[in-house]
Amino acid sequence: MKKDLIIKYFITAIILLASLYCNAQTPTDSLPGDPGGLYIYTTQNLAFGAISHGNTGGTVIVGSDGSRSVTGDVVALNLGVQYFNATFDIEAPPGSIVSILNGPDATLTGSNGGTMTLHIGSSYPATPFSTVVAPPSRTQVSVGGTLTIGNNASTPPGTYTGTFYITFNHE
Repeated sequence: MKKDLIIKYFITAIILLASLYCNAQTPTDSLPGDPGGLYIYTTQNLAFGAISHGNTGGTVIVGSDGSRSVTGDVVALNLGVQYFNATFDIEAPPGSIVSILNGPDATLTGSNGGTMTLHIGSSYPATPFSTVVAPPSRTQVSVGGTLTIGNNASTPPGTYTGTFYITFNHE
């Protein structure tokens, strides 16, 4: 009887010690990223700066190179409000071919009413392009846009905000 009790304690001790080294599945959030995956990081939002417009409206164009130009009855103002292109950092294996598909035109809504239309422009580097740096290094992509501004009644002064969509395809 004593011998049976010692064997039971011995088996219990072995099971307890063995369970210390047994683990369930590793949670997926602790796994490294897909080594062949594409990761996009927004580093700078698209902004058109301060402008003024007359009765007929026009456009403000921010190029993928960060330049700004205006057409029509629009005047670019230098009031300390910055303008810049949208900038994304792309992390992908070297030699990955990435193409950019611009979404539909976006409607920007004003803080005092009114709307403007945003058309996403070209990118630098031009699409499609090939990544040349290995992660964790990233390839920087700049995207410009054209803002169409209506007359004073349809686009009163104020701050205009909205969301645009871009799809990055990885081959």
